[in-house]
Amino acid sequence: MITRRRVLRIILIILCVLAAANLFRRLRAPTVAPLPPAHRQIVQLPIDRELDALAVAPDGRTIAFTVIRPNGEFELLVQQTIETAPRPVAQSAGNPFFSPDGRSVAFFAGGALWRSDVADVARRERVCSVSTENAGGTWTDDGKIVFAPLGGQGLMVVSASGGEPAPLTSLNTREQELAHGWPHALPHGGLVFTVSQRGRDPHLELLSTTNVRSGRLVPAIGAAKYVSTGHLVYSYLGDLYAVAFDADEMKVHGAPLAVARGVQTSIGFDQLGRSAFSLSRNGTLAWVRSTPRDLDRALVAVNIGDGVVSPINAPPAPYETPRLSFDGRQLAVAVRSGVMTRDIRVVEMAHPDRTAFTVQGGDNLSPAWLPDGRLSFASNRTGLQRIYIASRDGRKVVPLFSTDVQVARNPASWVRQPPMLAFYEIDPFRSRDVLVYHVDEAILPLAMTPANERSPVLSPDGRSAAYVSDSSGRDEIYTVALNGKEQPHRVSMNGGIEPVWTSDALMYRKGDDFIRADGQPILRGRRFEKDAGANAAAYDVDSRAKKIIVLVRARKVRELRIVDNWGTELTAQRPLR
Repeated sequence: MITRRRVLRIILIILCVLAAANLFRRLRAPTVAPLPPAHRQIVQLPIDRELDALAVAPDGRTIAFTVIRPNGEFELLVQQTIETAPRPVAQSAGNPFFSPDGRSVAFFAGGALWRSDVADVARRERVCSVSTENAGGTWTDDGKIVFAPLGGQGLMVVSASGGEPAPLTSLNTREQELAHGWPHALPHGGLVFTVSQRGRDPHLELLSTTNVRSGRLVPAIGAAKYVSTGHLVYSYLGDLYAVAFDADEMKVHGAPLAVARGVQTSIGFDQLGRSAFSLSRNGTLAWVRSTPRDLDRALVAVNIGDGVVSPINAPPAPYETPRLSFDGRQLAVAVRSGVMTRDIRVVEMAHPDRTAFTVQGGDNLSPAWLPDGRLSFASNRTGLQRIYIASRDGRKVVPLFSTDVQVARNPASWVRQPPMLAFYEIDPFRSRDVLVYHVDEAILPLAMTPANERSPVLSPDGRSAAYVSDSSGRDEIYTVALNGKEQPHRVSMNGGIEPVWTSDALMYRKGDDFIRADGQPILRGRRFEKDAGANAAAYDVDSRAKKIIVLVRARKVRELRIVDNWGTELTAQRPLR
């Protein structure tokens, strides 16, 4: 018979044996060195430069960044240590990324993808042609480059040594996908990339080595980066997040956690957005702190011909879509006044620091001048977004049409003779359509197809119109006669947005270039602000003064923050400072 005392003795012996075994395992286990502490430093850019894009090499030893000069020209620099000065790599180059060994940097410039030796930046090789704007690239461990041309295309892949690129992904049109961008190569093959969709937040997806997409992972703005702590790090709405990631199984685990606040983000890139951070595999983080002034823009004028930039003395604000009056004396611009609201501000060009009047109440956008000095604009002040007319002093606002269809409308361009307005409306079934209002007569369709057609401008003589359409699979510029007897004519061949008609020619934007309809460049390689959705021109032309009125970022980012060994803080989930 087993007594109670004997049972207790047996239990005590078992506990002692387990404790001894655990002590033995701990004594035999190798000592794990603690992760090195994070170290912070700051890279100061030259006083006449501002930061645009950045990339950190996989080994964390080299940084590449694009800087913008005061005249809008930009260049690519590399810097290998905090003590050394940055070295120029190429002019008019953007969106850099590194080879897996960090010895080469790739970038986009002059309609092509290039690679350059970090140690000897003069050694440069052309990889392939890139016909449109892009949302970055990545260099895989097996010697390929995956890049993301915008304008209705998916990811492309090409040998890093050069060749013809081939499609890697295609847009899912049924899901209304707009773009695939910011690809990032994973350690054991496959990619993480960003997908934008019409009317939805962009999100991350995985692409396996057999080109199988994972589907939606998490919402994200801009790129995601893999770090050897076993995380994918990405940005969303100004915060940096990390989610546990198994690189072997190509799977995320658990819920994302916010690991940093206040990272600068921007819109654009076919609604993929971009976040101002980069991260090496070994945990070196480079980032830009956000401020309340990130959305502020300044108005400047650029001479057509010599490209000289001169300021317009208006206080910086979150400006959008500047529009000159017919006589060139007034400038109307949309100004973001809240999360979901905008005002229309009108200033006198002779005294741009003074406000002539402001249109408020709801979300007001898309200013377009009438020939007689009144101002039209779109507003949701009574519910649905409709077109309104403001008097010359802004005191009286009335709807343009007494009755309106149940779709949102935006005015775009007026002409004097015959009196007409070109506008676009947002149909829930056909996306955007372009129409022309013949004043006091009728509204006639100009471009009404399943494609996304918008940004219409009427020629000064009232005989034709230009607009943007993605009917070819990417945004292009089209013109069409208003007599209804001709088919639309495609003007641009490799992408185009934001058409504006001057007194003698049609011009539009392609990437960082301003181009005439006949293909002649007006300005090349100038980084000025664009309309986030490419729905309206973010500039206007003063034909009398031969100047282009454009927007530039008011906050000049000249400080890049570097955190070496950030993986230490990532695993401990300590916030950035």
